[in-house]
Amino acid sequence: MSGQAIHIKIDGRTYSGTYKVDRQVLTVTTNYGKKTAQLDPKVPRAALADQLLHELVREEKGRKGSLL
Repeated sequence: MSGQAIHIKIDGRTYSGTYKVDRQVLTVTTNYGKKTAQLDPKVPRAALADQLLHELVREEKGRKGSLL
């Protein structure tokens, strides 16, 4: 994965991915999926990337048979 590395902790466990910006769209990529969002000048890129990674982890944990 290329881009800026991102790491978050949820329930004592660290999850990681990368994010990049292309044409005002931020994309977070992990081993179990990716999410995109339009950039907002009032929201720091790292904060938006954290939010998207949290959403990806939450969605993956909700999948039947998930190993997270």
